[in-house]
Amino acid sequence: MYRLLIVDDEPLEREGLELMINRSMPNRFQFEQAGNGRIAIEKSIEYQPHIIFMDIKMPGIQGLEAVSVIKQKLPDTKIFMVTAYDYFTYAQEAISLGVKDYILKPAKKDHIISLLQKMIDEIEDDHKKRLQELEAIENLSLIRPLTENEYTLMLMFNTVQELNVNQLSGILGFEMEYGYASVIKLPKEIIQNDKEQRRVYECVRHFIKSSRDCLISPVVDGQLAIFIPVQPKREDNLQKLVFYQDALKTIEYIENQTGHKTVIGIGSLNQGIEGFKKSYNEAMQASLDCNELARVSQYSERVSLSISDDEKQILIDSFRKADLEDVMNQFNHLYERFVNYHVLKVRTELNSLFNQIFQSLRNSSIDVEKFHIPDIDDLNQLKMIVEQQIINLITKIDREKEIKTNHMMVLAREYMAQHFIEDISLEQVANYLKLNPVYFSKLFKKQTAETFSDYLMNLRINKAKQLMENRELNLKEICYQVGYNDPNYFSRVFKKCTNESPKEYRKKVLMNI
Repeated sequence: MYRLLIVDDEPLEREGLELMINRSMPNRFQFEQAGNGRIAIEKSIEYQPHIIFMDIKMPGIQGLEAVSVIKQKLPDTKIFMVTAYDYFTYAQEAISLGVKDYILKPAKKDHIISLLQKMIDEIEDDHKKRLQELEAIENLSLIRPLTENEYTLMLMFNTVQELNVNQLSGILGFEMEYGYASVIKLPKEIIQNDKEQRRVYECVRHFIKSSRDCLISPVVDGQLAIFIPVQPKREDNLQKLVFYQDALKTIEYIENQTGHKTVIGIGSLNQGIEGFKKSYNEAMQASLDCNELARVSQYSERVSLSISDDEKQILIDSFRKADLEDVMNQFNHLYERFVNYHVLKVRTELNSLFNQIFQSLRNSSIDVEKFHIPDIDDLNQLKMIVEQQIINLITKIDREKEIKTNHMMVLAREYMAQHFIEDISLEQVANYLKLNPVYFSKLFKKQTAETFSDYLMNLRINKAKQLMENRELNLKEICYQVGYNDPNYFSRVFKKCTNESPKEYRKKVLMNI
């Protein structure tokens, strides 16, 4: 039932209005009455009515004053002013307070009932909208952690997803205009312990998210990244000091809560999404300078040996093509810049590089195992081991591509064998295989040594030869049964393939049966 409050200083007016509404709309309302503005305010707060009929002129607090107070407390309540005074100033003020309508006494029953039904419809619509909003908020709360994970992984590894980073920013309501990244590295003893890693992860989220808006990645290879937006107002050196102090508080909190000692690398302040990616790579580099005595390190230019996104993408493309020579040339070129850096930094950069390659290959449906960078302190030996892993990876990719290609050709041939009687096209078969038509055309010719149209033609002509052994079928029927609609065209194609007309070929076949 809907709660309805009738406010009037005349008891007969209140009783009469309640009786009229109850008779016209039985069992729809729970009624309350008030004889003046003060009681109306008290009863509104206590009963929280859906609808109020409010007289303007009453002793003490007037109707419009009461409406002003009630609207502040109950903005969704539907209020009608009921009065014998037809003054424009009253109506104007009532409308400015959010009153739904201005009713002159004596009010007609049909008009009152019509207004009430309209308000009931509005209340129901408002209720549905609130339910939809709550459902949307609930759904967002469920997908937000997953979206945040996708977002941070895209920033860390430059992975490609169905949604781009700008779309994910919109979903999360998170602006990446200016800020920095930091990397928290977990101690080695819990790298293989999922439960302890989860403890540290939840601890970090609770501590950092309680004080600022930021993005926190899942734990990947014993580390998690934090992307923190800031306002570009303070001096750079002062901001660096604040970041350093915040990092010290973070590792202290983690140790107090979990007993684990972590270290933090901090990247520089940058603008935009690309700037946050750069800051993350810098934070990775800075974390390598951390030790027992210096557990927080801020990035400086001297530690930079990062590989650009363009260089990474070129290398990833070569991996996808399984071009071993090209991959080795690029890797050797990249490795030349590593010789003057500490092996820990080199291993970190290689881990970042091959993690991104691994993610990109997986996203391209190439099933490969994760690349492992060994804990070796000799740069030359490390290079040799990585090169061997590259050879193994390219060999696996090449084998995977060959298996998939052979499978695709089997599916293509089966599809054509089942549908050759129809007017099928190269585009139709490519679409069935979910391949680009141009790529499928080249792949088909490479695997079968025939063009698609030649293969289809030979398939149909070979079937026609088989049917010609059946005396009950005439040549026209055979023509239709192998996918040709024009007997004359069929005859020309048949002669092109066999150097004989269908009639000549069939005569010879039937003579030998």
